Amino acid sequence: MGVQKSLFSEKSQRVILWWGIGLAVVYGFALVVLLKMVPPPSAQWSATQIAEFYQHNSIRIRWGAVIAGWSGAFMMPILAVLTIQMARVEVGGAKIWTVLSLVSGALMSLFLALPTIFFGTAAFTANRLPEVTALMHQLGVLTLVTSDQFYIFMWVAVTVIALRPATQLIAHNPFPRWWGYLSLWITVMFEAGAFAFVPRSGPLAWDGLLVFWSPVSLFTVWIIVQCGLIFRALREQAAAKQNGEYGVEQAAHDTLV
Repeated sequence: MGVQKSLFSEKSQRVILWWGIGLAVVYGFALVVLLKMVPPPSAQWSATQIAEFYQHNSIRIRWGAVIAGWSGAFMMPILAVLTIQMARVEVGGAKIWTVLSLVSGALMSLFLALPTIFFGTAAFTANRLPEVTALMHQLGVLTLVTSDQFYIFMWVAVTVIALRPATQLIAHNPFPRWWGYLSLWITVMFEAGAFAFVPRSGPLAWDGLLVFWSPVSLFTVWIIVQCGLIFRALREQAAAKQNGEYGVEQAAHDTLV
């Protein structure tokens, strides 16, 4: 019974992580299939073209906004588990990098939810003045692609934790050193998002390679790999407890602290 109780945290973390992954898949479906924002319509479209897009797809987009409203906060459960794992390995006083990651996750969820609200609003009364619909559409797309800057705080925190030598001394941690370098590269690549305010075509436009496709692809890869690393670490942590290694592991952690 003692072992069963001690595994509650690991089991809960796995359930919560799958919860977040499931919501992410649903959100992706809404964004791609219903909202038709992968990729978003060209920034060179006129107000009339944008209005026609929302008029022809009004019902689909509104249902997409509904589903995205249910699933847009998918990073909150994922970040909850991530920060628990970060707190486990962040030794040496106040867990400031863990806190930074948690705050970044909350902001990230906000800026994933807001664009779909704007798209739904644009479709809600699609027969209004084209300029008004175009304004809501542009606000939605620009919020989606330029708010990348709020994501990087989490990746900076993960980078620091992964590259810190003390982290690699803790058994069963989901932040290998190579992951720190990859997270750092993703951080740099995401900085291109803010350029979407300037051009309407090319790689820095809101549907371009550097502003849209690169961040979307890297974000997806990051979630898949980081969740995989956490699942592996949770299995190892649970196995260590079942094998009676938990006391030894905790003593080693306390020594580092």
